[in-house]
Amino acid sequence: MKNKNRYFLSEFIGSCFLVMIIVGSGLMAENLTNDTAVMLIANTLATGAGLFVLITVFADVSGAHFNPFVSIAMTITGKLKKRLLPFYISAQILGCLLGVALANFFFEHQIFELSTKSRDGIYIFTSEIVATFGLILIIFGSMKSGKLAVAASVGLYITAGYWFTSSTSFANPAVALARTFTESFTGINYLNTPFYILAELIGMLIAIFIVKKIFLYKWITRRSNISY
Repeated sequence: MKNKNRYFLSEFIGSCFLVMIIVGSGLMAENLTNDTAVMLIANTLATGAGLFVLITVFADVSGAHFNPFVSIAMTITGKLKKRLLPFYISAQILGCLLGVALANFFFEHQIFELSTKSRDGIYIFTSEIVATFGLILIIFGSMKSGKLAVAASVGLYITAGYWFTSSTSFANPAVALARTFTESFTGINYLNTPFYILAELIGMLIAIFIVKKIFLYKWITRRSNISY
């Protein structure tokens, strides 16, 4: 039970800070400029840097997933015990919701406000599949090199993903859900959120299939409580 509490707190705090960084940097950027490109640059740099730090800090505790589909992928491939999965997912969702509430509060918005920002269309749906596929692939591909390699790879990949995908590379259903509750340029209309999550699910499943073909050696399939 003590370890479960540690894992829960690690994923909860990490997920909370991740969404605070994503949404908070977006709100700050909106306060400082009307230039969408500048806003995206600010949001991108904050998110990439935040991911690097958060993964480095929490990787040795819980694996620093901060993402239900990463945890599910780890469970399917034997890197996370099945009995721990509910603790991880609940911590991630609750942490993300607290993160968006705090970020909104910091910038004098309602704690929870439904986003009206539309993110729909087959092009965005496809790009979110690719974004999630790439994230899972990169995590498994960099794991053998240690937590700093994973932290740098994930941070840099998401930084790039903001720019090469039309979906801005959410690649995380808990983050997508949380971003439904911010009326800012980082938000997503609640009607679009289920399609994002479906796209992410498809991307995860394709990634797991490819990961098993490329990366799953004995060192990676050995059971563990954490992912790297």
